[in-house]
Amino acid sequence: MNDNNRGGQVPGQNEAVVSLIMGIIAVLLWFFGYSSLISVVLSIVGLVYASKSKQLGFNGPMRTAGFVLSLIGLAGGALIFIACVACIGTIGVANLLRF
Repeated sequence: MNDNNRGGQVPGQNEAVVSLIMGIIAVLLWFFGYSSLISVVLSIVGLVYASKSKQLGFNGPMRTAGFVLSLIGLAGGALIFIACVACIGTIGVANLLRF
């Protein structure tokens, strides 16, 4: 049995699954404020796994979806994290000006 093709799986398919899962979780974490920083980290991990999947020769729709979701998670997570920091900063400045 070939070590690269255990159980009928295509090389790189597991990495594509990981990329897809990381992208989905990254997008879901947008809704929890400061956890959008975790979203950025998971998105980067998802992009790395999507790239590794492509290097191993898997270029299916699951890898593409994982790549796209990770990219969207990275952009959205970064924007939401910056927005949260800006809101907290604005509230802090408003409290300082009140006194």
